[in-house]
Amino acid sequence: MRAGFALVALIVAPLAVRAASGVSVGVGPSVRAAIDVAIVIPAVMQLREIARPTGIDLTADDVARGKVTVNGAQLDLLVNNPTGYLIRARVVNAVVSAVSILGLPGPLVATADSATLPMASMIGRPKPAPLAVQYELQLSPDAVPGHYSWPLALSLEKN
Repeated sequence: MRAGFALVALIVAPLAVRAASGVSVGVGPSVRAAIDVAIVIPAVMQLREIARPTGIDLTADDVARGKVTVNGAQLDLLVNNPTGYLIRARVVNAVVSAVSILGLPGPLVATADSATLPMASMIGRPKPAPLAVQYELQLSPDAVPGHYSWPLALSLEKN
């Protein structure tokens, strides 16, 4: 019986060595591979102003009232920051002293120093429809009638 055991050990031992080295008996070499998968989602912060005029025409009546209201504009926003974002607004034309933007989730009044409005994250929600906004332009005391470039700059920032 010991002779049979020794014979089996002589046959099995080389097979175990070959299997441990990745070589199979009677079959080609064994192949192993590993795949690492990583998903990178690029940051998206998009702001499109839809139907916003490129400039404003001030009349003598506008100057006398001290303000102008602009209707019909929309803000199309797409942001994938999980902590939310800020809308920054800044007056960029001296003919206007302040701009109130109505139609946003909260009040935003821009001056030359700029103002921000925190916005909630859009993650996990369908892309919202563009926001209908109205701009109330407060004219500077020294404003005169004429054509002027659009007085407001908008941008997005991480929260």
